[in-house]
Amino acid sequence: MGQSIFNFARGVIVMAVAFLLIIAIELGVDLASNNVPFEQLTTMTADEARHLNNALSRNLNQLMAVTFTTVAIAVPLTANMYSLKFLEFFIKDPVNASVLAFVVFAGLNNTAIAWAIKDDFVPNTALLFSLALVTIAVALLFPYLYYVFRFLHPNTLLERLEDEIATDLRTAVRHQGQAARDRKAVSEGIEHIANIAIRSVDRADRNTAIESVLSLERVARTYWTFKSQLPLTWFEAEPGFFLGFGSQAVREFTATRIWVEMKIFSQLRQVMSAAVPRTHDLVSTIAKTSRKLGLDDIVSGDEALRQMVVQYFNTFIRLAITRKDDRSVFTLFDQYRTLAESLNSARPELVQEIGFYFEYYGQLARDSGLPFLVSAIAHDLGLIVQSAFQSWAPNRQVLLERFLNYDLKIKQPLPGVKKAHAILASYLMLNNQVEPVALIRDSFLDLDPAMIKVIRDELLQITRQDYWEVNERRINMDYIPDIQREQLKQFFESLETHPPQNLF
Repeated sequence: MGQSIFNFARGVIVMAVAFLLIIAIELGVDLASNNVPFEQLTTMTADEARHLNNALSRNLNQLMAVTFTTVAIAVPLTANMYSLKFLEFFIKDPVNASVLAFVVFAGLNNTAIAWAIKDDFVPNTALLFSLALVTIAVALLFPYLYYVFRFLHPNTLLERLEDEIATDLRTAVRHQGQAARDRKAVSEGIEHIANIAIRSVDRADRNTAIESVLSLERVARTYWTFKSQLPLTWFEAEPGFFLGFGSQAVREFTATRIWVEMKIFSQLRQVMSAAVPRTHDLVSTIAKTSRKLGLDDIVSGDEALRQMVVQYFNTFIRLAITRKDDRSVFTLFDQYRTLAESLNSARPELVQEIGFYFEYYGQLARDSGLPFLVSAIAHDLGLIVQSAFQSWAPNRQVLLERFLNYDLKIKQPLPGVKKAHAILASYLMLNNQVEPVALIRDSFLDLDPAMIKVIRDELLQITRQDYWEVNERRINMDYIPDIQREQLKQFFESLETHPPQNLF
């Protein structure tokens, strides 16, 4: 905001100086060529004064018409497109208020001069002052129109909403008796940001929608810098903030002191609902934002916040599966897996829980007729298990069992799931993990040898890590690093040496 005001003031000064310099040169040449003293320009007859005042009046009327027409059309239109908060910010903005007041004053001053001019009295000083006002008003026009158009950019609204929320938080810290008012202001500010995102999706304004989600992330981090300083009364969640939640849930938000975070994530859920399956870049941004917030130190140290992040990942995934949006689910699980891998060293019990959710939503994807997702989720779960063995995490065995049980209830496992099992086996063989490899091998014993051969051939024929189409992950899930390829061959050779029974 300060930079915008500075740019506006600089533009006005440059325009005014340029206009005055051109006028001065023009008049100087005429005065010098006609040997007319400058003092003659400062006095006028009554008729000359009226002509000048009429000219000034026409200029002021046109400037006022352009200014107010622009404001009257552009501001309400933009507010209707994004948020009515635009109107409030426009009225409160010092530049807008000053320019509009200046133009109105210049017009009123011109009218007063017209009334003051008489046949025997000419207000020369007032006329010269009015001429200066018109010059300044003309110099204001282009910088102000540029300022207005910049002001009406949705990113400007997001920045001002963020600033307003930060101001409300500072006020809540300094004046702790006003917690209720500041709570409401912060809650409304978060809703306005989410509304901008949702309306942007409706108009296919991808960039603004993404910036709105990033704005919510910044608001969360700003809030966390103030959270420890806020009074106890601040954490009393109001039912009006959570119309979609029951009273018991609202009381829980108060007890755990997470109502602001819950407000932010509940708004992300609304944005996600608007984005699936229409705007996959926005889905990716929400997933990344959720992961980054979930890995913040303040979340790592708060059980309620950790559970909230996991619950919302699950909520996002169910929403995308219900709408049969493979691409969104694929993106969400990529970030979910990354979150789990990052948490495994510090929160192994939570990652075990996440492993169950991977299995649960894999089954949900199967029931929904989305076999690609069943295989993709299996590969992600396999990477979590691999990460657990890499770090020698205490939950590695439990995660391995969860992984092997992923498709156990199905009479005919999907080839993609067994590929994920084989890839993990090759990694474990490379690291001399004999017992886990034996468990994985046992899971192949009831498979048709023909199916095993197809799985082996398809895995070994992939030599490029990049997928042959463009996707969010930029990798082929079935790719085997060169260092593991020999182990993969040995794994399948061990199955051929002791072939399983053909049950089909």
